[in-house]
Amino acid sequence: MSEIQPHTDAATFDGQHICFITNLYPPETIGGAETSVRTVAEALVERDYEVSVITTATSDDARAGDGSFRERQNGVSVHRFTPWNLYTPFEYREQPGWKKPLMHLIDLWNPQASRTVNHLLGDLAPDIVHVHNFGGLSPAVFSAAAAHAPVVQTLHDYRLLHVDPGMFVGGAQRELNVLMRPFRAYNRRTVEPYLDRVLAPSRFMIDQHEEAGFFADTPTAVLRLGVPRDDRTTPGAVADPPRILFVGQLARPKGVDVLLDALAHLDSDIRVDIVGRGEAREQLEAQAAGDERVTFHGFVSETDLAAFYREATVTVVPSRWNDNSPMVIYESLARATPVVGSDMGGIPELIDTPGDDASTTGRVVPPEDPVALATAIESVCRTAPHVESQAAYARAEDYTLSTHLDRLLAHYAACSDESRVVPDTTDGRSERTVPQNGPPASIR
Repeated sequence: MSEIQPHTDAATFDGQHICFITNLYPPETIGGAETSVRTVAEALVERDYEVSVITTATSDDARAGDGSFRERQNGVSVHRFTPWNLYTPFEYREQPGWKKPLMHLIDLWNPQASRTVNHLLGDLAPDIVHVHNFGGLSPAVFSAAAAHAPVVQTLHDYRLLHVDPGMFVGGAQRELNVLMRPFRAYNRRTVEPYLDRVLAPSRFMIDQHEEAGFFADTPTAVLRLGVPRDDRTTPGAVADPPRILFVGQLARPKGVDVLLDALAHLDSDIRVDIVGRGEAREQLEAQAAGDERVTFHGFVSETDLAAFYREATVTVVPSRWNDNSPMVIYESLARATPVVGSDMGGIPELIDTPGDDASTTGRVVPPEDPVALATAIESVCRTAPHVESQAAYARAEDYTLSTHLDRLLAHYAACSDESRVVPDTTDGRSERTVPQNGPPASIR
C-alpha cells in the first residue's frame, strides 16, 4: 500500500499503555536498534505513557523463565523470558556454525514464545503493540499480539526477506533471489495478516519489502529515527588536526578495512578514532599496524561516545552492506559533525551532498572504493568544515527525538482508528477482527 503520513495534529493517541516487543533490550545490545527502542521507550514514559517491553533473557540468566520476572528501567516495565531454542539472540556470536541452521528452523514458529507473549499481553492489556526485531522470538509473536491490540511493526533489518537478517552472506551483500521465495511467502502468511501499520526509518527498506511482494494491503510509512541534539556541541568548531571517526561493529559488513585502506591516500596530519568492538578487531589492528594516526578504543560509555562525536571533524560510515538507517549518522549530525557514507541502503537518504537543494552535511561515495572515500574525507576536512558542521547541526533539527515521538504517536492514533472491530453480541464489547491465532495450516 502506498505510504501514509498522518499529520501530527490530525489525531491524538488516546491510549495510555504501549508495549514494545523486541528480541533484545539494554543492557543486552548488539546494534543500534536496541538503543533506539530504549530511547523511545524512556521518552514515552517522560510523556506520561505507561510503557512495557517484552524481550529475551540469556539462557543462564536468573531472570529467565515464563516472563513473570519484571524489572524497572527508568520507568519502563521490562519483562524477560528465555525462548525455547538452541541459544538466545544475544548469544549468537558465540555459537558454532552447525547450530545456526537448526536455530533458524526452530525460529520459524515458536509456540512457547507465542504462549508467553499471549499470556503477558493478557496481563498487561496494552492499547497498542509495537514489534521491533523479532529474531529468536519467531513470527508467532505477531498473531499473539494481534489478539490483544493493534500491531505496528518497525523494520530494522531484512528478516522477512532472508534467513540472514542483513542479507550479507559469504562476505557480500545479497539481493532478492528465487531461493528465498518460499521463505518470503511463509513470512507473508505468518506476519503480514496481523499488521495494522509498518514503519521503517528508510525508504530503501520499505521499497525492498514491497518489491518482494510485502505490504500490498498494509499501510507503510518512513519514520526517521530520533536523537536529542547535544546542547554541549559548538557548531562550526573544527579540530586541528582533523579527526576522523568510525563508530560501529568491527565486522566486514561495516567496511572498516576500506577506511584503513583509504588512509594511504590521505595526508599524515590527521587522527583516526575507531570506536566499537567485534570479531574483526584483531585483523583490523594488524592492518593498521604501524600507522600512529589510528587508535582503536573498543567499546566506550555513552558519555565518552558523545565526546568523540563532538571532537570529530567527520564521521565515516563505509558500509559494504545495505545499512537501513544507521544510528551513527543521526548521532553525528546531532553533535554537528558531517558524515561521509557509502551509497548503500538508506545511508544516502540522510546525507545532503554538494549540489543538493539543502546545505551540505557530507558526502556519499561508492562502496569499497578507498580512493573515492579518501577524496570525500579530504573534501570535508579541507573545503569548509566549519560550514558543514553548522549545516549538520541544523539538519539534526529534523531528526530530534521530540519530532520522532510526535510522528510515532500520530501513527499509533491512525492505526488505532483504522483497527477493524466487530461487535461481540454476548456482552456488547468489541473484539479485534484478526486471523486465527496459530501457525499456518502448512505447519500445524
